[in-house]
Amino acid sequence: MRQQLNLGLFLALLASGASAQAEYQARAVIKSLDRAVLSGELAARVQRIPYLPGDAFEKGAALVELDCALYDAQAEKVAAEVRAARIKSENARELDALNSIGGLDVALAQSEYSQALAELKIARLNTERCVIKAPWRGRVVGLRVNAHENIRQQQELIEVVGDQNLEAEVVVPAAWLSWLAVGQPISLQVDNLPEPESAEVRAIIPAIDAVSQTVLLRAKLPQNTQLIPGMSATAVFSEPAPAAE
Repeated sequence: MRQQLNLGLFLALLASGASAQAEYQARAVIKSLDRAVLSGELAARVQRIPYLPGDAFEKGAALVELDCALYDAQAEKVAAEVRAARIKSENARELDALNSIGGLDVALAQSEYSQALAELKIARLNTERCVIKAPWRGRVVGLRVNAHENIRQQQELIEVVGDQNLEAEVVVPAAWLSWLAVGQPISLQVDNLPEPESAEVRAIIPAIDAVSQTVLLRAKLPQNTQLIPGMSATAVFSEPAPAAE
């Protein structure tokens, strides 16, 4: 009889411990915080697209190169106008020192020089826009244009995604909000990967879906080149054990 009581007590304690350490699972998807469709700011002809869909690139790499011979020529023309305006302004100041010119003429010469400098800045900005550079390290998702095509201003050219700043979106039952907290660790078992990834709750979206009674979590992930945006995973949570009285 005593053995039966001891066995029953042992099973009850085991069940209590299992409940305290209960694990909860929910499906998740890997997403990148860095994803963009890059557009051209100039009307020009596409000269070269070095990277194709799936190719990896580094931050600052030239993703799309435009033929900007016209903009280069305009920049040279404005640079020549700046030199002429500077000489005119300097000459006006020298004449003013000899009282051979009025103050208005000096001011106008200086104004023309300042205007030429502003136009040169615009021209150089246009030449810099002839190369669309990568804002961060990542991969090419897709191309919206081909080499040798003429593009218009603000036309979409290339879609890219970063592979470093990743997070997981997890949909969990709203009832879990009683024990979930920001910073809580998560074991993320990514589909088709042998080892789980460590993650933690970054944010809990403060809105519950009225139909499914679920809530969305964002989980912070370590930098890992094995993870690709769009991967599916199973997020495993451990409910915190109740505080001892």
